[in-house]
Amino acid sequence: MRTFEDFTGIAIGTSTAMEGPVAVCPCCGRPGVREALPGGPGEFVHVETEELFGDGMLVLPLDRCLLVASL
Repeated sequence: MRTFEDFTGIAIGTSTAMEGPVAVCPCCGRPGVREALPGGPGEFVHVETEELFGDGMLVLPLDRCLLVASL
């Protein structure tokens, strides 16, 4: 079963069950959820897809902004 999570329609400050609080993306200004990436500053996910398998769940971002580290 595949589902889609669109954070752009959720109010800023709302806490989602699995992803955390919805915030304003510093790159594009749209609502999203900040995700940490190993070895980098992270990304803001605006839309993602989730698919449930027998051995776990696969979550893939469909719309995201990669954050750039400040100098």
